[in-house]
Amino acid sequence: MSKKSTDLLPLLDYLRIHRVIRSVLDSANANTAHACWYFSLAGAEILRWHYKKEAHPMAGAMCLMTDMKDSNVMYFAEIENNEVHSSVDAFHAMVACDGYLIDFMTPIFPETAASSNYAFLPPARSFQRRIETMKPSPADLVRDGDFFFDPNMELTDSLLRKVVENQFLSDLIQGCSDWYRRPPKTIPAVLTIGNEKGQMSQVRLQDATVSGAW
Repeated sequence: MSKKSTDLLPLLDYLRIHRVIRSVLDSANANTAHACWYFSLAGAEILRWHYKKEAHPMAGAMCLMTDMKDSNVMYFAEIENNEVHSSVDAFHAMVACDGYLIDFMTPIFPETAASSNYAFLPPARSFQRRIETMKPSPADLVRDGDFFFDPNMELTDSLLRKVVENQFLSDLIQGCSDWYRRPPKTIPAVLTIGNEKGQMSQVRLQDATVSGAW
């Protein structure tokens, strides 16, 4: 596993943020295993509101070495002429905060890989990495946890505009922040939330575990 500095968030906080977002997305019948943009939007909102941090969702091309023994790499990008590029159909999103990149979706990467028909399943781990630990190119990914991320600000701005123009999506993001409680405060086990038709339902907080950190 890669050596890195102390995480920005305690693991309990990180996992609670993941659990809240995942639970809300599942309740909205989202394609949660591929909802990186909404994980980053809601994660950034929670960090801003509950932790008073400058946090921004960011979309771009991302590559992560998950098993150096078999050279298993998860790619969230288009590959052309041995170069990776992000597009509206091929990207990943994370949260940029205090010199870190935080990915609140990695605990369900096994589900992401399975639904993408990968030939391997990566372990479920947390991801909080200092930007300075990023590799300069995908070709430099050697050890487990080595990663490359190339932000696409044009794509990020376009995705942000779509959320601003969609009241239901904005309400989902706000619902995640309203539900969240920063440890050691107790978080409600159930949230009442409305769908696009105005129908109300109860969402139960799901559990989550990880086997370590990238």
